[in-house]
Amino acid sequence: MLSRMRRQRYSLKREGKVANSWRGDRLPDIVRSMASRPRHEALRGLITELLREGFGAAFSELEHERYLVDNSGRIDVAWGATVIELKSDLRREERDVVARMPDYLADASRGSAPGRTTVGLATDGATLLAYTLDLGRLTSIGRYDVDVDHPERLLTWLEPLLSPVPEVMPTPIAVALAFGRYSLAFGRAHAQLQRLWSEVGDHPEVRLKRNLWDGLLRQVYGDDVGSDALFLQHTYLTILVKAIAARVLDLEIGDPAEMLSGRLLANEGIVGAVEADFFDWPLLATGGDDLVRSLAAETIRFRLRDVKVDVLKSLYESLIDPDERHDLGEYYTPDWLAARVVTAAIPRPLEQRVLDPSCGSGTFLFHALRRLIEAGRQAGVPP
Repeated sequence: MLSRMRRQRYSLKREGKVANSWRGDRLPDIVRSMASRPRHEALRGLITELLREGFGAAFSELEHERYLVDNSGRIDVAWGATVIELKSDLRREERDVVARMPDYLADASRGSAPGRTTVGLATDGATLLAYTLDLGRLTSIGRYDVDVDHPERLLTWLEPLLSPVPEVMPTPIAVALAFGRYSLAFGRAHAQLQRLWSEVGDHPEVRLKRNLWDGLLRQVYGDDVGSDALFLQHTYLTILVKAIAARVLDLEIGDPAEMLSGRLLANEGIVGAVEADFFDWPLLATGGDDLVRSLAAETIRFRLRDVKVDVLKSLYESLIDPDERHDLGEYYTPDWLAARVVTAAIPRPLEQRVLDPSCGSGTFLFHALRRLIEAGRQAGVPP
């Protein structure tokens, strides 16, 4: 109930004239002040205003100078599952952050909801560093240097870290910012995937899947193009894609194995769309199921039932290095062009069958399905 109230309040603030005025008039001043590395209490005031006006935090929800359970220190600012450590100059004090942040995160996680990732932020105003704990080990998941010329980018960077955000439209740009190679979600997941790979990379089942994947790439590209880095990127991408498929249908993701194997969709009568593949190997490692749940939870903030374009294409383009995609010969058709081709190629969608054996992200199939649904609606055919 509290989460829903927060979400409603935040949605109202963002859509209202007050929020728009604050973003246009006040946010640039806040970012300029932060860039100057202000004194401790001034920085606290700026961060508090960011949380309240930018993300809808109620004053009563923010905790200041909260003592740790063992009284060994104090958390400067806490909101939900996020703790914030204020510093004078991170260029000198980053080592102190690395030493103290594990205690802050461990303390905050005691009161956090099950399955929720606690995140730590350290900032001197000009720079923000983000951390989380992975099996008790501090892991860096992102860095942001404030940009006074683009103040809105600070909110975009912070959004995945902070307590509740409203559902947003899954535009290609929004999805790329949330999950692309420079996103906090990817930074956090990639660090965990590297640890999981070091644990089970030599497991016979995992090694077999990796070798089969390498073999398929050799058949397609005629060369050894596979690498551990590319395999981990595709693992991350596959987990996200399967979570998105479940969210589009408003399915609850409880069992990671059920989601990755396709059983979750098969239980709804959808067979063949999502199946077991090479990329369910994290489930064999300690904490792998938690990683899958965490990534699936990241998709909740998008209104995926209202998706209008091929967001998987933009996600892949934002995740895989452009030079690497060029070397692999991977190019993606713009949505507007795919829609025009589908309209010309499928004049009778209720009578024709469509096959795209080299579909990539499925752009043409996506628009073919949209055309079929619209034709059925106009003809009065029930969905």
